[in-house]
Amino acid sequence: MGEGNSILAFCCLLLSAPLLGQSHLSLSVDNDLYFATDYYYSSGIFIRYGKEIKKDSSTVERFFSKIEIGQLIYTPRGRYATEIEALDYPFSGYLFVRYQKEKVEPNRQGYQYAAELGVSGAASLAEPMQNLYHEQVLQLPPLSWTAAMPQELHLGIRGAYFRAFSLGKNVAFVPDATAVLSTHQTKGAARLGCILGTTAKMPFHFSPLLNNQKGWGVYFGWQQQYIFHDFPLEGSLFNDASSFTLAPNRARNLLELGAVWHTQQWKLQGTFYSASKDTPLQNRSRHRYLNFTVSRYF
Repeated sequence: MGEGNSILAFCCLLLSAPLLGQSHLSLSVDNDLYFATDYYYSSGIFIRYGKEIKKDSSTVERFFSKIEIGQLIYTPRGRYATEIEALDYPFSGYLFVRYQKEKVEPNRQGYQYAAELGVSGAASLAEPMQNLYHEQVLQLPPLSWTAAMPQELHLGIRGAYFRAFSLGKNVAFVPDATAVLSTHQTKGAARLGCILGTTAKMPFHFSPLLNNQKGWGVYFGWQQQYIFHDFPLEGSLFNDASSFTLAPNRARNLLELGAVWHTQQWKLQGTFYSASKDTPLQNRSRHRYLNFTVSRYF
């Protein structure tokens, strides 16, 4: 999981970030341990640095860039199993760097597009990071990582669009759509969301710099996805190097409930996710996890 090392790196960046100009630095962590579970999509940790790259005084449009380093970890329910027959989900890790740009008309609409380079398998550092956390923090035995997904280089591009519809002074309906083309995961997704609060009526996953003001917000969303390819479950498109694969559920959905609070310098955000099954072999109808994000503006 590696939360300790990543938080240390985030603190070092936080000390140097004031030199970077109008910008933000964020640490974001996904985890299911809050619900006494530790399997399927088990953990995600992301460090992001973003800045405003252009502001045209003649229009309301604003432009942003962001670079993100992230690690994703997937595990089966049988975390200590040494036989493939006992697994209901492959062990898998993914380490990536992503560069993203945004064009936004505040409280109206916005676009994102990004390019991504990543690696799975041993180079993702998922196994040592997760076992370090389990042994040193949770005082648990190391996970087996039986038949883990192999090491491969991954490339991807993605894009997103949202449109805001004001329903009153502090309420907005904010649908958005996302498309991802990647050797790690290729999907299309549509989200129906509603935001209540005093903050700008923007999706929570767009640039924090749009909301560097005092305020709060509550978000309710439903996301429907269609997965064309899912490396953590079905392996590579180009070879059969994976020793254990599963058939994925192509159609999936996410229930999202979030809250945000921010000042001129800080943003704190928490989001609850309830995900449908990734694969028919999962023995629970939904999987829950939480995200916590802290952002600092400079």
